[in-house]
Amino acid sequence: MKPEFTVLMSNYNNERYIAEAIESVIAQTFTEWELIIVDDCSTDDSIKTIKPYLKDKRVKLYRNRSNKGFSHTLKKAIKKSKTEILGILDSDDTLKKEALKIMYNSHLRHPECGLIYSQYVFCNKDMIPLKKGHSAKIPKNDSNINHFCVGPFRTLKETHYQKTGGLDEELSSAQDHDLTFKMEEVSKLFFTDKILYNYRIHRESMSYRLRGRETDYRYRYLATYNAYQRRLNKEIPSITKEKAAETMYKAAMIEKKKKGSKTLEYLEKAMKLSPIKGCDGVPNKIEKSKKTPNAKKGQKTIF
Repeated sequence: MKPEFTVLMSNYNNERYIAEAIESVIAQTFTEWELIIVDDCSTDDSIKTIKPYLKDKRVKLYRNRSNKGFSHTLKKAIKKSKTEILGILDSDDTLKKEALKIMYNSHLRHPECGLIYSQYVFCNKDMIPLKKGHSAKIPKNDSNINHFCVGPFRTLKETHYQKTGGLDEELSSAQDHDLTFKMEEVSKLFFTDKILYNYRIHRESMSYRLRGRETDYRYRYLATYNAYQRRLNKEIPSITKEKAAETMYKAAMIEKKKKGSKTLEYLEKAMKLSPIKGCDGVPNKIEKSKKTPNAKKGQKTIF
């Protein structure tokens, strides 16, 4: 049977949960699917867990020779796919039984939409529902860059995705924001207001480990700034120049705190956008008065 819908799954050390994720695809009422799993050099028994499911010819497994990160792994899965419609399923989450059928029909009804996303539900580690997710329709004449309301179950049209240039592998997190920003720059988005995705909360997940951490926010700021730059002089809703400067000031502060190598690079980008004011209170936090051998009396040295 020729597949009509590809489920993309990147896996790294999710041996404990990946069987449940695969089984949720096999249980779909829509049967014309293929499941592309790319393992990112797992060190647990993920491969051993996956192999029995390869008896189903719709399930395909590929492996990275070294750990490449989520963006690289997802891009590889997209290259291996054979269908126009693609959906992303994390290897520790699951789909509702009607998920693929509903999303497939949504794509047929909305050919102009390159990204269609659904509502989801937060679950505990045992997949017991906790509360409804935060997905919502993006306000008219606005953008996800101002609202962040696109949830984890994102389905794409491959022809639209190819117009974006692909995911940014330098962003070790915030790939969901990066992908959404790029997709809405080349096509329309559509929200299917039905709970089709079970989002598992557990301590081993990357999203849990990064939640609230400054590193995660730094990549969000970078993805937002990059989107702002791509949208300049285009009729695509975006953030203001002042907001873009603020995001890079914040990214610079985080980079400085972590003693990263790109602190000055981020600061220079912020200063080009808003060299005087910048954003409320941020320049004062970044600038520090230091005495250097060549500094004049009262002169400030940044960093």
